[in-house]
Amino acid sequence: MIGLLLANALYFAIGAGLLPLLRIAPDRGSLVERLPLAYPVGVAATGILAAHLALIDVPLGLVELVVLAAVVLFFGLRRVRGSTASTGLLLAEPRWSRLVGGGALVVSLLLLAHAWATYEIRPLLEWDGWAIWGTRSRALYEFGGATGPVFTSDVYLPLQHPLLLPSLDAIDFRAMGSYDPTLVHVQLALLAFGFLLGFVSLLRDRVPLVLVGASALAVLSAEPVLKQLSTGLADVPLAFLVALGLVGTGRWLATDERWALVTGTLFLGAATLAKSEGLFFALAALLALAPFAWERRRELGLAAAAVVAILLPWRLFVSLRDLPLVEYRFRDALSPGYLSDHSDRAGPAVRGLGSELLSGDWGLLVPLFLVAVVAAVLARRYALAGFAVLWTLLAFGGLVLVYWISTIPIDLALVWSGDRTIVTVVVGAAALAPLLAGAAWTSRGEASGTR
Repeated sequence: MIGLLLANALYFAIGAGLLPLLRIAPDRGSLVERLPLAYPVGVAATGILAAHLALIDVPLGLVELVVLAAVVLFFGLRRVRGSTASTGLLLAEPRWSRLVGGGALVVSLLLLAHAWATYEIRPLLEWDGWAIWGTRSRALYEFGGATGPVFTSDVYLPLQHPLLLPSLDAIDFRAMGSYDPTLVHVQLALLAFGFLLGFVSLLRDRVPLVLVGASALAVLSAEPVLKQLSTGLADVPLAFLVALGLVGTGRWLATDERWALVTGTLFLGAATLAKSEGLFFALAALLALAPFAWERRRELGLAAAAVVAILLPWRLFVSLRDLPLVEYRFRDALSPGYLSDHSDRAGPAVRGLGSELLSGDWGLLVPLFLVAVVAAVLARRYALAGFAVLWTLLAFGGLVLVYWISTIPIDLALVWSGDRTIVTVVVGAAALAPLLAGAAWTSRGEASGTR
């Protein structure tokens, strides 16, 4: 446990150095305010780096992390400018809002503490958990890179899933000094904690605490989230990364703050390396932004280029080694003939994923999103509401397209994975809810003449 926690402390240090380097927190005031972002930023950045280095058989361990953290912190802190006054909340917030929101965040932390205690003694049980993700994690730990048969032989399938999560697990194993498929589950609880930190940090000065806390609690208490996270699969970590990417880019759309776009872009880029479907979700976010940020298309284009640059090494690795993905091929999604020949799969995919989306297991997440969209529209925040709705539709459509082009019988594919793949759509939409409702709250405050 000590080694695992030390590795995560180094992720935080790396993130703290990256905040000023990436201009997310260019001065002392903003660095103090956004310091909680350091941990999820450090996890995402380290995961991207480790996944890329694995392609050339260069492992990251504790020694390398210490050196990396020292270098990034040194250059990052040198970039910090003098102190700037805190902006604080941009809207009036009553005391009850802070009390209720703070209470919801405390309950969220208690949930994560319970998950921690459970995860640290939970074996790696699920088929995909050990046959795909666990095997890849162990192979990276044992052999240091992704050039061995586990990543290149048809015996180990599917081969085209990216390496961010296995790379982070392999770092943890090196930090712990041994392969431990049970204790490494604590890393999953820490990923959920990182989501909570990033979520609150991205919203705390734009949205009343009651909305932030209630939304965070609604996400973490939804039955599938922590339950599926415990399996060691990449679906929930992917959902967390996409959600933070959406909140960051959504805040940029609402406020034109470049640091929020940079933060969102980093998380969306990391999402493309978390799971194959991450590409669809990140692309959906960029496409959903385009109609509402056309006047800022240069910045949006740079963000899209950054996401592509993050994904490119893995796609080159897959293409050069001709690695098959038995479930589907991306190019089939662009073939009208293929789609026409398999059009009988589209209807069942829509109905199956729709039933998962509207499942009562999600608690208040879907109603929360719908009410927030209505609130934003009534407050005439059309761009933000349009972005949220368009991303949800494109993300859901992207999932339908995956099942449409899949080679697995549609009923079997939905039974195997429908409840997992929909997680990102639900969590991503729910993460935008407080930003949407906060826009309505701000509009009300402006109308009444309050700060």
